[in-house]
Amino acid sequence: MSSVIVGCAVGSDIAEGVSVAKTRQPRVVLAWADVAAAAEDLDEDLRGLLRALVDDHLLDLGAQETPGPPGPWFLRSLELRGHVGVGEVPLVLKFPPAAGIVVISARNGTGKTSAADGLRHVLSGGVSRKYELAEANLHFSDRLIKAVVSNGPDDVTIGCRGSENVRWQMPDGTDQPVPRDWNAAYAQFNPVLLYPEISPVIDKPGLLHEFLKGGLPLDVLTVLLELVDEVRTAGRAAQVRVKDAYNATLALTEGLAAAKTLVDLAKLHGSLPAPDQILNLRSLAAALPRSQAPRSHLPREWVVDADAVERLSGAIRELQAARVAVVPGAEAVQAALAGLVHGEGKHLEDLRAGDVCPVCGTHAASWFETARTAADRLKLELQALREAEGIVRAQWRQFYATAFPSPLAADARKMLQQDFPNEIGGLINRWDQLASQVATVQAETLSTEALTAFAVESALIAAWYAEAKAKVIANHEESADEWARVRQQIDQWLRIVEQDRVSYARGLHAERLGKVVEQWTRDTRSALFDPISARVVEYWAELNNDSDLQVTQVKLSGGIRQARKVAISLAFGDTKVAPGPDAPKVLSTGQRNALTLATYLPRATQPDSPFRFLVLDDPIHAFDGDRVRYLARVLGTLSKSYQIIVLTHDERLWHELRALGEHPLHIRLTRPPGSSSTVQVKDVTYPGMGLLEDLERVLGAEANKPLGTEAAQVIMILTMCRQALDTEVGTQVEILGRRSGLSSERIAADREQAGDTRSQLVLLNNYAAKVGLSPLVLDQYESTISALNRAAHGGAPSAPKASQRRTWINDTRKMLKIIRRMDVGS
Repeated sequence: MSSVIVGCAVGSDIAEGVSVAKTRQPRVVLAWADVAAAAEDLDEDLRGLLRALVDDHLLDLGAQETPGPPGPWFLRSLELRGHVGVGEVPLVLKFPPAAGIVVISARNGTGKTSAADGLRHVLSGGVSRKYELAEANLHFSDRLIKAVVSNGPDDVTIGCRGSENVRWQMPDGTDQPVPRDWNAAYAQFNPVLLYPEISPVIDKPGLLHEFLKGGLPLDVLTVLLELVDEVRTAGRAAQVRVKDAYNATLALTEGLAAAKTLVDLAKLHGSLPAPDQILNLRSLAAALPRSQAPRSHLPREWVVDADAVERLSGAIRELQAARVAVVPGAEAVQAALAGLVHGEGKHLEDLRAGDVCPVCGTHAASWFETARTAADRLKLELQALREAEGIVRAQWRQFYATAFPSPLAADARKMLQQDFPNEIGGLINRWDQLASQVATVQAETLSTEALTAFAVESALIAAWYAEAKAKVIANHEESADEWARVRQQIDQWLRIVEQDRVSYARGLHAERLGKVVEQWTRDTRSALFDPISARVVEYWAELNNDSDLQVTQVKLSGGIRQARKVAISLAFGDTKVAPGPDAPKVLSTGQRNALTLATYLPRATQPDSPFRFLVLDDPIHAFDGDRVRYLARVLGTLSKSYQIIVLTHDERLWHELRALGEHPLHIRLTRPPGSSSTVQVKDVTYPGMGLLEDLERVLGAEANKPLGTEAAQVIMILTMCRQALDTEVGTQVEILGRRSGLSSERIAADREQAGDTRSQLVLLNNYAAKVGLSPLVLDQYESTISALNRAAHGGAPSAPKASQRRTWINDTRKMLKIIRRMDVGS
């Protein structure tokens, strides 16, 4: 199937609350072509999204496999081996592939569920069961399930081996997976109803809703809603990402003066700005502050070394001591004396030779020695003073370089003043004063007191500055990091917008489109289910026509995705019960099972179903006799158009069907003693004839190898002929008694009183008269009837001729056929 829906468009108008559709009219949408037609009612954005979703889906769906041949389909046979309770010996069931009824009866645990489950498995294409069942076979592991279905011209085998997938095999041997249209039809019409599959749904409205809705062809709408939900989910995730990033951006930039223009525009554009708006926002983000590190603008830190202070103080003290040792003018005196002692010239040489003092003229006073000694002493004292001054100057230079701050530059002063405005008149001024003072200090005149004062002040300022500088740097780096985070957050928001724009917009469109598809689903569901609902009411009335409890309406309600409900309206006479999930709780178990069938049968028998067979597992569970009779009437009506196969442990339904004049095929399943995994199949539609055939098989075997005496053989022939005749008569008595309206208890009592074969034949004629049938005329078989009666009381002939034995068997067969023909239509 190809779609006429093409193209993809995501409009720029993504404002929520835009009108969902141009017009509102009920829509029944069953196929993709219906979706295409309905799309024309939508606005451009929704129409574009819808077309894109449908085209992508149909493209992904790919080529369909070859569809199955057209129906209507009937069941021809089922072969089962190694599945659940069936072992190596196959269980083979054969059905007439035409309208009618087949009743398969068996005791519990004989194999009914094995057969029904195997049939469900292959006919559903291998869909997993919704109930618990021990699937593993303990007797034979090589599982084989084969069902043959027929539409008249073609017989198709649907089967599997082991755990392999179910396959579809045509008569020519071609093999393929089960066609999709078959699987879809099975899921919709569910022609096989297993009791464990449906028993819980009445008590759980959600399950009942799914069961009823499953019978409606809503596959296209279900798939479409899933496609819309995928887009909506992605859109919601995109919206969360975009809005989270947007809100984080506003929270980070709100109150930042440098970002005010950007914040105003972000608020104006909203969380999803247009591409040109994104360019403008990126430009503003790039212009946000990008501060440089302040380390190059701040002065170095310094340390006042106490040991250095002590050493410099000692040098100052030594200088002061050396200065005290030198008298004032000592340098001039020493120079003068040195000139007298070392000077040259005739005059000085004569004074030195004549020992005449050049100052006072005294003779023989050894002035030269005295002058030389004084000059040398003064030279040493002056030399010590100069060395002490040199030491002080050197230590001061070193101390000055490491123990005092350099003058504050303008930018450094501004940084400190910004972060420490309270220190503008305090430590920052003291810094300036200290730097100015120590810059003009002459080391030779520095006192220890001044040095100590400078050192204490410098240490105080140094301690403050170490903390201040760290704080300035930290504040600056935090500010720089903050702007970096701002730019990063803005970039992240805008990148998310660019990445998620399409998903965001499609998500908003999907929100609205989802509501449209939900409405289409409601419209379609209502249009399709209303006829089914009417038939549910009809079936309920048929199955419960002896009760004053009425089902007046069954309606699918609640949401499309969740809160699914089934509103069941009940009434007791003129008293109505409010519809709702609790309504089924007023029903008995039998009534709930009746409601189950009343809801199932309309689903399985919709006019467009390709299946003309229904398989019902234990449909009369918890039914009383009246309700069994009503169900028989319903199934009898359906059997005019459908092949109905009923599996049951209770043979009342077969009797009621026969009582209504129906002639269902009756199959009985048994397990032979000592072989728990083997299931035997026997046609018991006419049980008397079956017993007679058993007798003939035994006689045929004894002809080759006698197993007993001739007398024993005679007794066996008479006993089995009587048993065959009594069984057939008893079956007809049950049928005619039910048809005449007698209770099971009355019929059982009448049969009990009719002790021998002749009495049972009389009872049969009496019952035939009750329903207007002609009595049996069996006079020509009187001798055989008498022989059968006498044998029942120990009066069997001792040595009858072989011809007599054959007469007993032939007469019994003829009487069985007459009894069968007495029922009109047989």
